Amino acid sequence: MDEAEEYVRNMLSWESNKSPLNMAASYNEKSIDRLVEWNTDVMLRLLKQVVAKRMSSGQEPWVVEPVLEQKEGKLVLDEVTEVIDLPRFKYYRARLNPDSVVLPKEAEQQLRDYVAAVSNAYHSNPFHCLQHASQVTTALTKLLSRVVATSLDELENEVGEDDDSLEDVQVTDNMAAMLHHHTFGIASDPLTQFGLVIAALIHAVDHRGLSNQDESIARPESAAKYGNRSIVEQRSVEKAWKKLMEPEFTELRKCIYTDEVELQRFRQVVVNSVMSTDVTDQELQNLRMERWQKTFSTGVRMTGRDTLEDVNRKATIVMEQLMQAADIIHTMQPWIVYEKWTRRLFKENYIAFTSGQSKVNPTSTWLKNELEFFDNYAIPLAMQLKDCDAFVVNQDEFLNYVLKNRQLLAVQGEAMVKSMLQEAKEEKAEEEQQEPDTLMFNPEAQVLENMSHDGKAPTKHAQHLIDWNVEMLEMLVKQIVAKRNATGTYRNTEKFALDLDPDSKIVDEVSEVIEFPEFDAASAPDMLDTSLELHIVAASQLREYVTDIASRFRDNPYHCLDRGTQVCMSAKKLLGRLLTKSSFESARDIHEKTFGISSDPLAQLAIIFASLINDVDHQGIPNSQHVRESSYLADKFKNRCISEQHALDLCWNHLMQADFDELRATICADANELKRFRQIIVNCILATDIEDDQLVHFRKKRWEKAFGSGRLDESPENKNRRATIMLEMIMQSADMFHATQNWHLYSKWNERHFSEMYKIYQAKRLSQDPTIFWYKSELLFFDEHAIPLMNQMKECGIFGATADEYLSWSLCNRQQWAAKGNELVASMVARHVGKEMEKQRSVRFHRRISLSAKQA
Repeated sequence: MDEAEEYVRNMLSWESNKSPLNMAASYNEKSIDRLVEWNTDVMLRLLKQVVAKRMSSGQEPWVVEPVLEQKEGKLVLDEVTEVIDLPRFKYYRARLNPDSVVLPKEAEQQLRDYVAAVSNAYHSNPFHCLQHASQVTTALTKLLSRVVATSLDELENEVGEDDDSLEDVQVTDNMAAMLHHHTFGIASDPLTQFGLVIAALIHAVDHRGLSNQDESIARPESAAKYGNRSIVEQRSVEKAWKKLMEPEFTELRKCIYTDEVELQRFRQVVVNSVMSTDVTDQELQNLRMERWQKTFSTGVRMTGRDTLEDVNRKATIVMEQLMQAADIIHTMQPWIVYEKWTRRLFKENYIAFTSGQSKVNPTSTWLKNELEFFDNYAIPLAMQLKDCDAFVVNQDEFLNYVLKNRQLLAVQGEAMVKSMLQEAKEEKAEEEQQEPDTLMFNPEAQVLENMSHDGKAPTKHAQHLIDWNVEMLEMLVKQIVAKRNATGTYRNTEKFALDLDPDSKIVDEVSEVIEFPEFDAASAPDMLDTSLELHIVAASQLREYVTDIASRFRDNPYHCLDRGTQVCMSAKKLLGRLLTKSSFESARDIHEKTFGISSDPLAQLAIIFASLINDVDHQGIPNSQHVRESSYLADKFKNRCISEQHALDLCWNHLMQADFDELRATICADANELKRFRQIIVNCILATDIEDDQLVHFRKKRWEKAFGSGRLDESPENKNRRATIMLEMIMQSADMFHATQNWHLYSKWNERHFSEMYKIYQAKRLSQDPTIFWYKSELLFFDEHAIPLMNQMKECGIFGATADEYLSWSLCNRQQWAAKGNELVASMVARHVGKEMEKQRSVRFHRRISLSAKQA
């Protein structure tokens, strides 16, 4: 070990004789680094908001550090308070933009070091591990963003229709006050938000994979130290807080709080939040329930009778509920997510039992306990979140998922126990031979920056995106190789290529029917050994290819790398739901239900590949504008599907270069597979052009053959036709992902799209002002594209509850846009113009400084 590595390991150690790096030795170090960077970025954004508010109010950092007096013998649990005092509302008209705040370099580095220290103090448990902590942090950040999502624009109607525009100081003042009161002060206090997210990250630090009850038996002396209550939670707070108070984090603490009042509030938020995750302490649970009923008996909203203490009590309850929801977020997500994490928890409990640290055999108690957990905790919590309608945008979704998961668990629970027990036994038997689990970075809850395509190295966020896409594609390539190994198919050792007609266009390659392989029991998905490692050259070429493709995205507001990754994630999510197998279904059943897609990893890779490259080198203008300008691309692709054909042409030609020979040979064993791989990519990408009349007519006729007049046609050709349509529908749905999710997400991406169009209008490349047609065009988009597509997904009967969910969101978003779309267009214009003016002022300012410097 060199001196640098020794230094880093010592820096991250909490105790010189107990390095947490050894505790977490089974984690993949690169994956830990990614999670550290992700969690640091989350914390950094919130810390900038804390500092920005402080600077706006004129507060100075402390010179003599404030301290809290800790009474000897007082436990962390004793600090739990019924009411946390949040600051009163105060609106600063000269508010500082948090993005413009530059923290001291020492503080930023210390934040990164602290997150790394916390991360490395997690044990390699199946459930209570760094990945779980990062998931809770991500979930809480999302929930907080929805708490604070009620923007001034959305509150405009409540101020009054006759009020002036947002430029009016009084109106803005009123709206800021309303936002504060709507969220009981949480939205106005970034320190509270920062404390909540810190609590999410540290809440399971040094968790040994044992429940509090098992801890009290296994380590009675340690348990007595914490009064035999909330042992795990108190230990986490104690260790994480002790680390934060060390001298090496002084500059970080200066940014977090300025005086004893802020320090006290920060500590209280952390303590209350972490302690709220102990759901087994019945006394605490009863107290929380009584407090809820007493506090919200007259309704969630504030009344004129509410005292400041009443408001702060409501805020305290809401903070704890957000933390509790984030801690069990897997119960409020689709079944596939719930099943993944509950299997991990079962495995953790089984390890504790077989190692002699727990007397409870989860095999005999797990199902009963889990059903009781839903009935007594998860469902009541989801219902309380629903009651707090001002705080969580998609609270109905949480309640629906938790009820569905409870229902599925009651049906499939016994079979799951048998399956989990078998898995646990097999893993235990092969433990020494098994490769350690890796952690996967989840970029879904992060605001992602675009990567510049000017030849510079990727930005940090762009590199996260590249890593995520590489991991996902690599997983699918492994399935292809595993299937090839299972069938005994050998790849062609000679180079092969497709004989493409140079005079034909990509749009001419769109196929009505793509052939899919028949079912083969020996190579069914559950029979494949995907633990194999890709050839190092192929893996290296895959990373190089994805990096190259990422660099070709333009810095558009909408058609950018950020959106490309979102489309990719949406396609993966839909594909995953489509391929999910219940305990009652065999691999053959899923093959038949999906018309062969489940047994075809090459097709699955092709659609994810198509999702990734769909917007590469998008010019930021619609195809119709290419035609009006008679651009080079319009001429090259004969005025049809211009952006789509260009992206595919660019990316396919790059894949065919000699630099990627090993990657191509790994994906496709012969020319026939390469041809089918291209066919699927062509069909999927061209399916996203919903304005090409010829393709729209073509797809309608094919739908009729497959699901209309041909519904009873079970011939191999018609099954392949249906599979072709399914893949295109997944691609189309993923491409309009924002329309099929909550209003907050739809509004965000709709504004990005508008901003992109308004930008080209200002550049005089669009003949009509989008302000005029945007409201109507979005309604047409819902009526003619999004809602009909969701109805087709529902009609074909393949997508199950997902089709109902997506249709419901589409209808809901359409309804809300119809009601307030015109107002939102006006506010989008105001924001866009304001940003442009600010940018121009900044440019002029820097020019003046530069000129003054030259003259000097």
